[in-house]
Amino acid sequence: MHFIIKLSKLCNLRCNYCYEYAELANKERMSLDNLEFFFRGLVEYINSQPHPEEFKPHFILHGGEPLLLPLDYLHSFIKLQEKYLVSRGIEYSNSVQSNLVHLPQRTIDLLKELNLHLGISFDVFGNQRVDIKGKDSQDKVLSNIQRLIDNQIPFGAITVLHRQNYQNALQTYDFYNQLGIDYRILPIFSLDSETDERVKHLALSPQEIIQVYQQVAKKQFASGTIKIYPLYDYFTAASRYLSKQKIAEYNPAKREWALIININGDIYNDGEAYLPQGLMGNIFQQSLTEIFASSQYQKVCNIRTKRTLTCRQCAFDLTCNQLPIAEACPSERIYNKTGELICAIAKPMIEFMIREIEAIDAAQLLLKSYNHISNPVTAKVTLV
Repeated sequence: MHFIIKLSKLCNLRCNYCYEYAELANKERMSLDNLEFFFRGLVEYINSQPHPEEFKPHFILHGGEPLLLPLDYLHSFIKLQEKYLVSRGIEYSNSVQSNLVHLPQRTIDLLKELNLHLGISFDVFGNQRVDIKGKDSQDKVLSNIQRLIDNQIPFGAITVLHRQNYQNALQTYDFYNQLGIDYRILPIFSLDSETDERVKHLALSPQEIIQVYQQVAKKQFASGTIKIYPLYDYFTAASRYLSKQKIAEYNPAKREWALIININGDIYNDGEAYLPQGLMGNIFQQSLTEIFASSQYQKVCNIRTKRTLTCRQCAFDLTCNQLPIAEACPSERIYNKTGELICAIAKPMIEFMIREIEAIDAAQLLLKSYNHISNPVTAKVTLV
């Protein structure tokens, strides 16, 4: 289970497509007392499970820009985990998502000291990641990527795909591939009508997204050594289908995939993040056990269960992880003329992967290469 924790919304960028845009100047942060309440309740919930040893939470420190937080605050966060999780033998991991604009040496030292897995947000192309004055952050991030590499700090990346950079998708792939950095292609999305108005000119159609995915996948088959999400998910779903393997039905009531904790403690599922229908409770006022036992939580589960009826009718049901439908946000939900939810991207991409696997030897061998773990400790940063 992933806990995406919005420690603070404060940010040194004003990315045009950011869904937190309205709050990026807010200096408020989660209090340590509230975080202690959360960890105490989390331990209670884990210990109440039939097989608590199987529960290994992953915490994603998010924002805003979490690396703007005081270092002693981040140390205190880790100490709370040690107090409640380590002391009870609960395995867990931490990662932090950063725009990588501000990276002093003390932050590099902190990443090493606290064993924080690092994810960076860097589009490479598109000119949407600007600072408060509207200046592009590209040069600073490129320099700091090189500093991470020189300091032997492994990291992954997210690149937002949108109208201003989708034609550079292959160049973006070349950039990350030559560095040996796994990355996620995240098509631009929106959570509400306000965001729609601000970023709708950057939106792409499902057909355009599929075209990009297929172009990148074909180039990866020929030269790739890195994992690219969600292409990796589509490829493994296709492999399961061809080998007649099945995975479990996604059942959030049994085990959630990802929970988003807002700065005030409100907790949501991913697909309904920040929407009233996705609000499960408040993690600073209720224990996780109380929230999961509530009628409100059951309503949030029912919403997703209803969506996965689309999956139950699909040829790739239980070979795909079902998340593209179950946790689709509003802008990702596509309906046909009769009002039925359809799988507009994942299904055609799995079909594409099946054709590629059956047609070319390189695709059949690619799955083996996914065992490679990127560790870009010797690469040099150059834009291609």
